Amino acid sequence: MIIFSTVFKILNKLKGNLILYTVILLAITLFNTTSGNMNHYEATKPDILIVNEDQNNEITKGFVSYLKEHATLKDIDVNDQEKVDDALFYRDVSYVIYIPENFGNDLINDKNPTIEYKSNGNENASFTQMLIEKYMKTVNLYKEHYQGKALNQKVKEVTNQKTKVKLNTSLDSSKLNQVNVYFNFLNYALLAGGVYCMTMILASLNQDSVRKRTIMSSFSYRKYNWIVFASLGLASLIVWFAYMVISFILFKEIMLSGNGMAYILNSFIFSICSLAVGFLIGTITHNKQAIGGIVNVVALGTSFLCGCFVPASFMPSYVLKIAHILPTYYFVQNNELIKTLEYFKLETLQPLMINGLIILGFTLIFVLITLLISKRKQKIG
Repeated sequence: MIIFSTVFKILNKLKGNLILYTVILLAITLFNTTSGNMNHYEATKPDILIVNEDQNNEITKGFVSYLKEHATLKDIDVNDQEKVDDALFYRDVSYVIYIPENFGNDLINDKNPTIEYKSNGNENASFTQMLIEKYMKTVNLYKEHYQGKALNQKVKEVTNQKTKVKLNTSLDSSKLNQVNVYFNFLNYALLAGGVYCMTMILASLNQDSVRKRTIMSSFSYRKYNWIVFASLGLASLIVWFAYMVISFILFKEIMLSGNGMAYILNSFIFSICSLAVGFLIGTITHNKQAIGGIVNVVALGTSFLCGCFVPASFMPSYVLKIAHILPTYYFVQNNELIKTLEYFKLETLQPLMINGLIILGFTLIFVLITLLISKRKQKIG
Protein backbone atom coordinates (compact mmCIF):
# COMPACT_ATOMS: atom_id res chain seq x y z
CA MET A 1 0.00 0.00 0.00
CA ILE A 2 2.92 2.34 0.74
CA ILE A 3 4.24 1.90 -2.81
CA PHE A 4 0.77 2.45 -4.28
CA SER A 5 0.23 5.62 -2.30
CA THR A 6 3.71 6.89 -3.20
CA VAL A 7 3.11 6.33 -6.91
CA PHE A 8 -0.18 8.21 -6.83
CA LYS A 9 1.27 11.05 -4.74
CA ILE A 10 3.93 11.56 -7.42
CA LEU A 11 1.27 11.29 -10.15
CA ASN A 12 -0.80 13.94 -8.36
CA LYS A 13 2.18 16.32 -8.48
CA LEU A 14 2.48 15.69 -12.22
CA LYS A 15 -1.22 16.21 -12.97
CA GLY A 16 -0.49 19.61 -14.51
CA ASN A 17 1.27 17.89 -17.39
CA LEU A 18 -1.71 15.59 -18.02
CA ILE A 19 -4.11 18.53 -17.86
CA LEU A 20 -2.01 20.47 -20.38
CA TYR A 21 -2.10 17.73 -23.02
CA THR A 22 -5.76 17.05 -22.33
CA VAL A 23 -6.53 20.71 -23.01
CA ILE A 24 -4.54 20.52 -26.27
CA LEU A 25 -6.45 17.37 -27.24
CA LEU A 26 -9.79 19.06 -26.54
CA ALA A 27 -8.77 22.22 -28.41
CA ILE A 28 -7.81 20.27 -31.54
CA THR A 29 -11.00 18.20 -31.37
CA LEU A 30 -13.31 21.18 -30.79
CA PHE A 31 -11.62 23.13 -33.59
CA ASN A 32 -12.30 20.25 -35.94
CA THR A 33 -15.89 20.02 -34.69
CA THR A 34 -16.62 23.70 -35.38
CA SER A 35 -14.78 23.87 -38.71
CA GLY A 36 -17.88 22.74 -40.57
CA ASN A 37 -19.16 19.69 -42.36
CA MET A 38 -16.77 18.83 -45.18
CA ASN A 39 -19.11 16.19 -46.63
CA HIS A 40 -21.40 18.76 -48.23
CA TYR A 41 -20.52 19.69 -51.81
CA GLU A 42 -21.92 22.59 -53.76
CA ALA A 43 -20.72 23.39 -57.27
CA THR A 44 -19.45 26.94 -57.85
CA LYS A 45 -19.56 28.86 -61.09
CA PRO A 46 -16.14 29.78 -62.52
CA ASP A 47 -15.46 33.38 -63.53
CA ILE A 48 -14.83 33.55 -67.29
CA LEU A 49 -14.37 36.04 -70.10
CA ILE A 50 -15.62 35.40 -73.69
CA VAL A 51 -14.12 36.98 -76.80
CA ASN A 52 -16.65 36.08 -79.51
CA GLU A 53 -15.80 36.55 -83.21
CA ASP A 54 -18.81 34.52 -84.44
CA GLN A 55 -21.78 36.34 -82.93
CA ASN A 56 -24.42 35.77 -85.64
CA ASN A 57 -24.35 31.97 -85.75
CA GLU A 58 -27.18 30.08 -83.97
CA ILE A 59 -24.89 27.31 -82.72
CA THR A 60 -22.41 29.85 -81.36
CA LYS A 61 -25.24 31.76 -79.66
CA GLY A 62 -26.34 28.51 -78.01
CA PHE A 63 -22.76 27.85 -76.91
CA VAL A 64 -22.39 31.32 -75.35
CA SER A 65 -25.79 30.97 -73.66
CA TYR A 66 -24.69 27.60 -72.24
CA LEU A 67 -21.47 29.11 -70.85
CA LYS A 68 -23.38 32.03 -69.29
CA GLU A 69 -25.70 29.55 -67.56
CA HIS A 70 -22.90 27.44 -66.09
CA ALA A 71 -20.31 30.15 -65.41
CA THR A 72 -20.15 33.80 -64.37
CA LEU A 73 -19.35 36.11 -67.27
CA LYS A 74 -17.15 39.03 -66.15
CA ASP A 75 -17.50 42.53 -67.56
CA ILE A 76 -14.00 43.38 -68.78
CA ASP A 77 -12.97 45.26 -71.92
CA VAL A 78 -11.87 42.41 -74.21
CA ASN A 79 -10.18 44.86 -76.59
CA ASP A 80 -7.67 45.87 -73.92
CA GLN A 81 -5.29 42.91 -73.77
CA GLU A 82 -3.47 44.34 -70.77
CA LYS A 83 -6.70 44.39 -68.73
CA VAL A 84 -7.45 40.79 -69.77
CA ASP A 85 -3.98 39.63 -68.68
CA ASP A 86 -4.28 41.53 -65.39
CA ALA A 87 -7.66 39.88 -64.73
CA LEU A 88 -6.05 36.47 -65.17
CA PHE A 89 -3.04 37.37 -63.05
CA TYR A 90 -5.13 38.72 -60.16
CA ARG A 91 -7.59 35.79 -60.56
CA ASP A 92 -10.56 38.02 -61.35
CA VAL A 93 -11.22 35.49 -64.10
CA SER A 94 -10.12 31.87 -64.39
CA TYR A 95 -10.56 31.36 -68.11
CA VAL A 96 -10.60 33.54 -71.24
CA ILE A 97 -12.33 31.89 -74.23
CA TYR A 98 -11.57 33.07 -77.79
CA ILE A 99 -14.34 31.90 -80.15
CA PRO A 100 -13.06 32.17 -83.76
CA GLU A 101 -15.02 33.23 -86.85
CA ASN A 102 -17.21 30.52 -88.42
CA PHE A 103 -16.96 28.46 -85.22
CA GLY A 104 -20.60 27.35 -85.39
CA ASN A 105 -20.52 26.35 -89.07
CA ASP A 106 -17.18 24.59 -88.69
CA LEU A 107 -18.50 22.62 -85.72
CA ILE A 108 -21.56 21.48 -87.69
CA ASN A 109 -19.55 20.63 -90.78
CA ASP A 110 -16.98 18.42 -89.00
CA LYS A 111 -14.11 20.88 -89.47
CA ASN A 112 -13.04 20.50 -85.81
CA PRO A 113 -12.72 24.18 -84.92
CA THR A 114 -10.14 25.06 -82.30
CA ILE A 115 -11.04 27.34 -79.42
CA GLU A 116 -8.08 29.30 -78.15
CA TYR A 117 -7.98 30.19 -74.50
CA LYS A 118 -5.96 31.60 -71.65
CA SER A 119 -6.24 30.31 -68.11
CA ASN A 120 -4.65 30.74 -64.69
CA GLY A 121 -4.45 26.96 -64.28
CA ASN A 122 -6.64 26.64 -61.17
CA GLU A 123 -9.48 24.17 -60.57
CA ASN A 124 -12.09 26.58 -61.99
CA ALA A 125 -10.16 26.76 -65.26
CA SER A 126 -10.15 22.96 -65.46
CA PHE A 127 -13.88 22.92 -64.78
CA THR A 128 -14.47 25.45 -67.58
CA GLN A 129 -12.47 23.27 -69.99
CA MET A 130 -14.72 20.34 -69.07
CA LEU A 131 -17.83 22.46 -69.77
CA ILE A 132 -16.54 23.35 -73.24
CA GLU A 133 -15.68 19.76 -74.11
CA LYS A 134 -19.06 18.55 -72.86
CA TYR A 135 -20.93 21.04 -75.05
CA MET A 136 -18.95 20.28 -78.20
CA LYS A 137 -19.31 16.51 -77.75
CA THR A 138 -23.08 16.89 -77.29
CA VAL A 139 -23.37 18.99 -80.47
CA ASN A 140 -21.41 16.36 -82.41
CA LEU A 141 -23.74 13.69 -81.08
CA TYR A 142 -27.02 15.35 -82.21
CA LYS A 143 -26.03 17.51 -85.23
CA GLU A 144 -27.06 14.83 -87.74
CA HIS A 145 -30.66 14.79 -86.44
CA TYR A 146 -31.23 18.46 -85.48
CA GLN A 147 -30.31 21.84 -86.94
CA GLY A 148 -30.25 25.50 -85.88
CA LYS A 149 -32.51 26.39 -82.96
CA ALA A 150 -33.78 22.82 -82.68
CA LEU A 151 -30.20 21.62 -82.19
CA ASN A 152 -29.59 24.31 -79.58
CA GLN A 153 -32.75 23.27 -77.73
CA LYS A 154 -31.79 19.60 -77.76
CA VAL A 155 -28.23 20.29 -76.60
CA LYS A 156 -29.56 22.55 -73.82
CA GLU A 157 -31.98 19.84 -72.73
CA VAL A 158 -29.22 17.22 -72.57
CA THR A 159 -26.55 19.36 -70.90
CA ASN A 160 -28.98 20.56 -68.21
CA GLN A 161 -29.92 17.05 -67.14
CA LYS A 162 -28.99 16.36 -63.53
CA THR A 163 -28.29 13.03 -61.90
CA LYS A 164 -29.43 12.41 -58.35
CA VAL A 165 -27.00 10.46 -56.23
CA LYS A 166 -28.28 8.72 -53.13
CA LEU A 167 -25.73 7.53 -50.60
CA ASN A 168 -27.05 4.43 -48.86
CA THR A 169 -25.14 4.35 -45.59
CA SER A 170 -26.05 4.56 -41.94
CA LEU A 171 -22.68 6.08 -40.99
CA ASP A 172 -22.55 9.67 -39.76
CA SER A 173 -19.30 10.41 -41.56
CA SER A 174 -19.08 13.97 -40.25
CA LYS A 175 -19.22 12.85 -36.61
CA LEU A 176 -16.93 9.90 -37.27
CA ASN A 177 -14.34 12.26 -38.76
CA GLN A 178 -14.41 14.29 -35.56
CA VAL A 179 -14.09 11.18 -33.39
CA ASN A 180 -11.25 10.01 -35.62
CA VAL A 181 -9.34 13.25 -35.06
CA TYR A 182 -9.77 12.82 -31.30
CA PHE A 183 -8.45 9.27 -31.24
CA ASN A 184 -5.61 9.94 -33.69
CA PHE A 185 -4.41 12.84 -31.54
CA LEU A 186 -4.78 10.61 -28.49
CA ASN A 187 -1.42 9.08 -29.51
CA TYR A 188 0.28 12.38 -28.68
CA ALA A 189 -1.68 12.86 -25.45
CA LEU A 190 -0.89 9.35 -24.19
CA LEU A 191 2.82 9.56 -25.06
CA ALA A 192 3.57 13.18 -24.25
CA GLY A 193 1.41 13.22 -21.10
CA GLY A 194 0.87 9.66 -19.87
CA VAL A 195 4.30 8.21 -20.69
CA TYR A 196 6.03 11.29 -19.33
CA CYS A 197 4.29 10.85 -15.99
CA MET A 198 5.06 7.11 -15.89
CA THR A 199 8.76 7.68 -16.60
CA MET A 200 9.01 10.51 -14.07
CA ILE A 201 7.48 8.26 -11.40
CA LEU A 202 10.02 5.55 -12.24
CA ALA A 203 12.83 8.10 -12.08
CA SER A 204 11.66 9.21 -8.62
CA LEU A 205 11.41 5.61 -7.36
CA ASN A 206 14.87 4.80 -8.74
CA GLN A 207 16.71 7.61 -7.04
CA ASP A 208 19.78 6.26 -5.24
CA SER A 209 18.46 6.99 -1.75
CA VAL A 210 15.09 5.29 -2.43
CA ARG A 211 16.63 2.31 -4.24
CA LYS A 212 19.20 1.66 -1.49
CA ARG A 213 16.53 1.74 1.21
CA THR A 214 14.45 -0.77 -0.75
CA ILE A 215 17.40 -3.13 -1.21
CA MET A 216 18.37 -2.92 2.48
CA SER A 217 14.83 -3.58 3.70
CA SER A 218 13.42 -7.05 4.27
CA PHE A 219 10.96 -6.44 1.44
CA SER A 220 11.45 -8.73 -1.59
CA TYR A 221 12.97 -6.72 -4.46
CA ARG A 222 11.14 -8.83 -7.03
CA LYS A 223 7.85 -8.28 -5.21
CA TYR A 224 8.64 -4.57 -5.04
CA ASN A 225 9.13 -4.43 -8.83
CA TRP A 226 5.83 -6.19 -9.42
CA ILE A 227 4.00 -3.76 -7.14
CA VAL A 228 5.60 -0.82 -8.97
CA PHE A 229 4.56 -2.36 -12.28
CA ALA A 230 0.98 -2.89 -11.05
CA SER A 231 0.84 0.66 -9.64
CA LEU A 232 1.96 2.21 -12.91
CA GLY A 233 -0.40 -0.06 -14.83
CA LEU A 234 -3.29 1.13 -12.69
CA ALA A 235 -2.23 4.76 -13.11
CA SER A 236 -2.02 4.28 -16.88
CA LEU A 237 -5.47 2.66 -16.88
CA ILE A 238 -6.91 5.64 -14.98
CA VAL A 239 -5.41 8.09 -17.49
CA TRP A 240 -6.81 6.08 -20.42
CA PHE A 241 -10.21 5.81 -18.71
CA ALA A 242 -10.30 9.59 -18.21
CA TYR A 243 -9.78 10.10 -21.95
CA MET A 244 -12.58 7.64 -22.68
CA VAL A 245 -14.93 9.54 -20.37
CA ILE A 246 -14.11 12.72 -22.29
CA SER A 247 -14.85 10.95 -25.58
CA PHE A 248 -18.27 9.89 -24.25
CA ILE A 249 -19.01 13.47 -23.19
CA LEU A 250 -18.09 14.82 -26.62
CA PHE A 251 -19.44 12.04 -28.85
CA LYS A 252 -21.99 10.07 -26.84
CA GLU A 253 -23.97 8.69 -29.81
CA ILE A 254 -20.92 7.47 -31.71
CA MET A 255 -19.21 6.02 -28.63
CA LEU A 256 -22.27 3.91 -27.84
CA SER A 257 -22.19 2.39 -31.33
CA GLY A 258 -20.08 -0.48 -32.66
CA ASN A 259 -17.61 2.01 -34.12
CA GLY A 260 -17.22 3.64 -30.71
CA MET A 261 -16.53 0.31 -29.02
CA ALA A 262 -13.90 -0.42 -31.68
CA TYR A 263 -12.23 2.94 -31.02
CA ILE A 264 -12.19 2.17 -27.27
CA LEU A 265 -10.66 -1.28 -27.71
CA ASN A 266 -8.04 0.03 -30.16
CA SER A 267 -7.03 2.84 -27.79
CA PHE A 268 -6.88 0.41 -24.84
CA ILE A 269 -4.47 -1.85 -26.72
CA PHE A 270 -2.35 1.16 -27.62
CA SER A 271 -2.37 2.42 -24.01
CA ILE A 272 -0.80 -0.93 -22.98
CA CYS A 273 1.87 -0.37 -25.62
CA SER A 274 2.38 3.18 -24.32
CA LEU A 275 2.93 1.80 -20.81
CA ALA A 276 5.60 -0.54 -22.20
CA VAL A 277 7.25 2.44 -23.92
CA GLY A 278 7.23 4.29 -20.61
CA PHE A 279 8.91 1.39 -18.81
CA LEU A 280 11.53 1.17 -21.54
CA ILE A 281 12.39 4.88 -21.36
CA GLY A 282 12.33 4.75 -17.55
CA THR A 283 14.76 1.82 -17.62
CA ILE A 284 17.13 3.45 -20.11
CA THR A 285 17.58 6.59 -18.01
CA HIS A 286 16.62 7.95 -14.60
CA ASN A 287 17.71 11.48 -15.51
CA LYS A 288 14.58 13.63 -15.29
CA GLN A 289 15.94 16.26 -17.70
CA ALA A 290 16.75 13.62 -20.31
CA ILE A 291 13.34 11.96 -19.89
CA GLY A 292 11.50 15.11 -20.98
CA GLY A 293 13.53 15.34 -24.18
CA ILE A 294 13.20 11.65 -25.04
CA VAL A 295 9.44 11.60 -24.46
CA ASN A 296 8.91 14.73 -26.59
CA VAL A 297 10.93 13.26 -29.45
CA VAL A 298 8.98 9.99 -29.27
CA ALA A 299 5.57 11.69 -29.00
CA LEU A 300 6.11 14.32 -31.68
CA GLY A 301 8.09 12.03 -33.99
CA THR A 302 5.53 9.24 -34.04
CA SER A 303 2.61 11.69 -34.36
CA PHE A 304 4.11 13.43 -37.38
CA LEU A 305 5.38 10.29 -39.11
CA CYS A 306 2.28 8.16 -38.62
CA GLY A 307 -0.52 10.54 -39.62
CA CYS A 308 -1.80 11.86 -36.28
CA PHE A 309 -1.27 15.52 -37.16
CA VAL A 310 -1.27 15.30 -40.98
CA PRO A 311 -3.49 12.73 -42.76
CA ALA A 312 -1.48 9.84 -44.17
CA SER A 313 -2.98 10.49 -47.63
CA PHE A 314 -1.04 13.78 -47.77
CA MET A 315 2.28 12.26 -46.75
CA PRO A 316 5.07 10.99 -49.06
CA SER A 317 5.26 7.23 -49.54
CA TYR A 318 8.80 7.01 -48.15
CA VAL A 319 7.64 8.59 -44.87
CA LEU A 320 4.86 6.02 -44.55
CA LYS A 321 7.38 3.23 -45.18
CA ILE A 322 9.43 4.50 -42.24
CA ALA A 323 6.25 4.75 -40.15
CA HIS A 324 5.66 0.99 -40.54
CA ILE A 325 8.32 0.34 -37.87
CA LEU A 326 6.31 2.26 -35.27
CA PRO A 327 3.25 0.98 -33.35
CA THR A 328 1.51 4.34 -33.75
CA TYR A 329 1.17 3.66 -37.48
CA TYR A 330 -1.01 0.60 -36.84
CA PHE A 331 -3.00 2.45 -34.16
CA VAL A 332 -3.82 5.23 -36.64
CA GLN A 333 -4.53 2.75 -39.43
CA ASN A 334 -7.08 1.03 -37.20
CA ASN A 335 -8.70 4.38 -36.44
CA GLU A 336 -8.99 5.10 -40.16
CA LEU A 337 -10.52 1.67 -40.77
CA ILE A 338 -13.00 2.08 -37.91
CA LYS A 339 -14.12 5.41 -39.39
CA THR A 340 -15.40 3.61 -42.51
CA LEU A 341 -16.62 0.44 -40.81
CA GLU A 342 -20.34 -0.12 -41.31
CA TYR A 343 -20.76 -3.89 -41.05
CA PHE A 344 -19.10 -5.86 -38.27
CA LYS A 345 -18.19 -9.17 -39.85
CA LEU A 346 -15.11 -11.36 -39.62
CA GLU A 347 -13.80 -10.17 -43.01
CA THR A 348 -14.24 -6.48 -42.08
CA LEU A 349 -12.80 -6.93 -38.59
CA GLN A 350 -9.81 -9.01 -39.72
CA PRO A 351 -7.59 -5.99 -40.67
CA LEU A 352 -8.34 -4.44 -37.25
CA MET A 353 -7.36 -7.63 -35.46
CA ILE A 354 -4.13 -7.94 -37.45
CA ASN A 355 -3.12 -4.35 -36.63
CA GLY A 356 -4.05 -4.90 -32.97
CA LEU A 357 -1.85 -8.01 -32.82
CA ILE A 358 1.02 -6.05 -34.37
CA ILE A 359 0.66 -3.39 -31.65
CA LEU A 360 0.71 -6.12 -28.99
CA GLY A 361 3.78 -7.57 -30.73
CA PHE A 362 5.54 -4.21 -30.38
CA THR A 363 4.49 -4.20 -26.71
CA LEU A 364 6.11 -7.59 -26.15
CA ILE A 365 9.30 -6.43 -27.88
CA PHE A 366 9.48 -3.32 -25.67
CA VAL A 367 8.96 -5.45 -22.54
CA LEU A 368 11.71 -7.90 -23.55
CA ILE A 369 14.14 -5.06 -24.29
CA THR A 370 13.28 -3.49 -20.94
CA LEU A 371 13.99 -6.76 -19.10
CA LEU A 372 17.33 -7.20 -20.89
CA ILE A 373 18.43 -3.64 -20.06
CA SER A 374 17.24 -4.02 -16.46
CA LYS A 375 19.18 -7.31 -15.94
CA ARG A 376 22.31 -5.84 -17.48
CA LYS A 377 22.11 -2.80 -15.21
CA GLN A 378 21.68 -5.06 -12.15
CA LYS A 379 24.82 -6.99 -13.09
CA ILE A 380 26.79 -3.80 -13.59
CA GLY A 381 25.44 -2.42 -10.30
